Amino acid sequence: MEHRLESLTRSIVGKKRAIRRLRRQGFVPGIVYGPDVEPLAISIKKTNLVKLLHEVTESSLIKLTVKDENGKEVFKHEVFIKNVQYDKLTDEVKHIDFYAPEKGHKMSIKIPIEIIGKPVGAEKGGILEVIHHELPVETIPSVVLEKLEIDVSNLDLNESIHVKDLKLPEGMKPEIPEEEIIVTIAAPRGLEVEETAAEEEEENVEPEVIEKGKKEEE
Repeated sequence: MEHRLESLTRSIVGKKRAIRRLRRQGFVPGIVYGPDVEPLAISIKKTNLVKLLHEVTESSLIKLTVKDENGKEVFKHEVFIKNVQYDKLTDEVKHIDFYAPEKGHKMSIKIPIEIIGKPVGAEKGGILEVIHHELPVETIPSVVLEKLEIDVSNLDLNESIHVKDLKLPEGMKPEIPEEEIIVTIAAPRGLEVEETAAEEEEENVEPEVIEKGKKEEE
């Protein structure tokens, strides 16, 4: 899905009274910056920004266009959301930062994880435990994923998917250890006791069978 956002240049920066007036007019102040982009103060229509925030995540690529007061396009760049400030009481968006990456330049970002499939271990009474809901990675912008799908259909009891098991595109590497567990199927306490008891019973039966066989041979 393609995400687009239009904004306007903002000449007044840092003056609280002017910022409050801007917000009363239905706009949200923001800023765009990056390795090859000078910080640019912008304002975004609040309704458009709120709609966008319901559709995107930190790893969503957004095509941002900035126009001046005469409607002339002055800046156009693919960006990512870097930070969003919300009002603690009203939960309304107060400010937003956009990061404009340089082509081929590595960046750190968190990719949302989406679990798909029903584990075979769940059908045996196991509990699906998601340890990480996001994967922090270092990546080049051209291979960023909007979300990372992990299929857990084949996971059985006490089995896990680790970071090292993930298939990531070339140019992207995880920023957490490879042995870190992403998702696991935990066996309930009662089920673990039953399995242990069954294993012990099997271990006790074998010597008896062997002993019985020896007596019959004699």
